Amino acid sequence: MGTIEIKKVERKVIVGKKGEQRQQVQKTYGKIIYRGTLSLSDMAEHIMKHGSVYTEDVVIGVITKLKTCMQEMLADGYKVKLDGIGTLYPVLSSKGVDNAKDFSANEAITRLGISFLADQSKKSVYKASAMRQGATLSTQLYSELTTSPQPSPSGEGAEQTGGENGNQGNENQGGGGTTNPPSGGGGGNEND
Repeated sequence: MGTIEIKKVERKVIVGKKGEQRQQVQKTYGKIIYRGTLSLSDMAEHIMKHGSVYTEDVVIGVITKLKTCMQEMLADGYKVKLDGIGTLYPVLSSKGVDNAKDFSANEAITRLGISFLADQSKKSVYKASAMRQGATLSTQLYSELTTSPQPSPSGEGAEQTGGENGNQGNENQGGGGTTNPPSGGGGGNEND
């Protein structure tokens, strides 16, 4: 697959159960370092480099048509499944009303949007377990306050964990980001 760069972020969090003595401690969490965002044109060029017989303009045309048709189908209430990629589907939030006959979509719906669920089939490379096995994780310590690289305690640079050889190390073994505190300024609460 490839290499996903992870930065180790140090944060102060409050630990302990509610109603008991709680304390603030420093913990280290992992965050992905995004390399950038690829545009439609970037992806079309990348597809061409993989030996596609289609030129960049044809690839862009097909993807643009797919985008337009997906918007139409989602607006009509369909889920759109792209085999091997995932499913896009419309979602909403609404205010509750006391009596069903008083419910009005125009007044009660507070948000209408689109959600995405990555393909979870056995052969999918988007499953958490497949991503974990297929990607090499490269980590380096960063301070959240300065966002600058800090030397590791052993004086080395980046560490390598994960990869196809099964050497996954001890870095954030959980899936789905469940060990990350809430984003934003303060830090989260953890129950030990």
